[in-house]
Amino acid sequence: MCAASLTCCPVALAASASCHTHTAVAGDTLIGLSQRYLAEPRHWQVLARVNKIDNPRRIPIGQPLCIPVERMKATPQAGVVLEVVGEVTRRDPPGAGHAAAMQPVQKGDAVTQGMTLRTSTNGYVTVQLADGSILKVQADTQARLDSSVKYEEAGFFASTWTVLRGRVESLVAHLTGGQPRYQIKTPQAVLGVRGTEFRVATDDKQTWNETLDGTVAVSGAMKGGKGATGRTTLVTAGHGTVAGAQAHIAEPQALPVAPVLSGLPSLFERPLLRLDLPEVPGASNYRIQIAEDADFRRVRAEATSPQPHFRVADLPDGHYHLRARVANAQGLEGQDGTWPLQLKARPEPPIPTAPANRAKLRAREAHFSWTAHPQARAYRLQVARDAGFTQLVLDQADLPDPEATVPLPAGDYHWRIATTAAGPDKGPWGDAQLLLMRDPPAQPPPPVITPDSLQFQLQAEPGQHFEFQMSADGAFARMLYSVTADTPDITLPRPPEGGRLYVRYRAVDADGFIGPYTTPQMVLLPACVRSSDMQCVGGGEHFLTTEP
Repeated sequence: MCAASLTCCPVALAASASCHTHTAVAGDTLIGLSQRYLAEPRHWQVLARVNKIDNPRRIPIGQPLCIPVERMKATPQAGVVLEVVGEVTRRDPPGAGHAAAMQPVQKGDAVTQGMTLRTSTNGYVTVQLADGSILKVQADTQARLDSSVKYEEAGFFASTWTVLRGRVESLVAHLTGGQPRYQIKTPQAVLGVRGTEFRVATDDKQTWNETLDGTVAVSGAMKGGKGATGRTTLVTAGHGTVAGAQAHIAEPQALPVAPVLSGLPSLFERPLLRLDLPEVPGASNYRIQIAEDADFRRVRAEATSPQPHFRVADLPDGHYHLRARVANAQGLEGQDGTWPLQLKARPEPPIPTAPANRAKLRAREAHFSWTAHPQARAYRLQVARDAGFTQLVLDQADLPDPEATVPLPAGDYHWRIATTAAGPDKGPWGDAQLLLMRDPPAQPPPPVITPDSLQFQLQAEPGQHFEFQMSADGAFARMLYSVTADTPDITLPRPPEGGRLYVRYRAVDADGFIGPYTTPQMVLLPACVRSSDMQCVGGGEHFLTTEP
């Protein structure tokens, strides 16, 4: 007996049923074919009626016969959970030996007919069916596997999912010929495919289909989800449609183009990722996903926004894949733009404590300090003359303490800190700080002492003014004079009692920076000897430049 040639028949052979085609060969009878194909072998009359055959024992060789798929023998085929991220639960079908309550889903679990999967707002699950088709259930979604079977004699699989709410992505194994064997049902639509990649999203009012590869046949759903009604709309690759109430299917339209992500950095060194996508004209919404794998089965973060700016926190260090797309005014999301990301933010850099950013120091050395990191084995300090840290003046690793004192001549510098944890794990550099080093104020020169005054000539930079003090003690507790001068020429009345006098000053720059006081200097000033007209005629004054 010759082997039958198996293909799939056109819908015209049976308007009410999807057909599998058997091409008749010598010796075929309807009774024999019903025993071979049908779940109830005695119902050969079904084949006679569908194919309009009067004599069940005489079938012309080569005649294509419609075998209604809904009547064919089929074996249930369980799917398997490939990946789980976040919180995902399941409800087993009645009679499966499990409680009706939702149970947690784990990688490797079987997914059987009638099982409902539910993801939380941070949950994702990827299921592979027996034919190799993949369903990625996105966050905040509820989906049920209505059927998953294999027709042994015909050699093909068929499966149906119902998405009650949320979003799913399907990658369906390619079939050859015939009617769609993979369906997704929603409250508004029935979507059938033979081999394609597409997305489905649904809420209580609408269903959105976005076809990325192949073709999806979209029909309106009957009330109660018992089947399709109305005309079928074919949605080809790069197009999408919206199904609404009363089985209305909108005309397919081109999906938005993918955003260009090449302007984004590839390396991120802070725990908070700042993703600023390019703005796409006409976009009503933006969506991003960050996954551990290029197939986006292990999604670690997802967000939507009407603006192309995103902030993502709480990701561990590692290599990731970013994909982003935009939605048009009808809510259809477009092609994906993708970009590789690396997050290396830990151990986090310390927080600089001194000097403050853009601080100015009038000194010949700078004392740097920062917070202590609990995981630090050591710290790294760099000081450079440029913001790119190509002109290094200091590159010091393995600093044991959160501080360091560095001699620096006058100039503008940039400095930054990093943490080194146990082993070779070096964290990223912290934000660079600007430091303005300036020469310390010059010590006051010896004053010009007259019988009635002390005159000081200070060194000055343009725009500076001065705070000058004279005291009877080195601690400046017994202040004799404290003056502010807009010029470097300071004149003070001569104290008549003489003795040890102490002077110091500080400069206030034009930008408001208040420099340090100079080291106190001592003036040894004899008491005045008065002439008959009460003029001071004493002498022998000295100016000492050592600290008291």
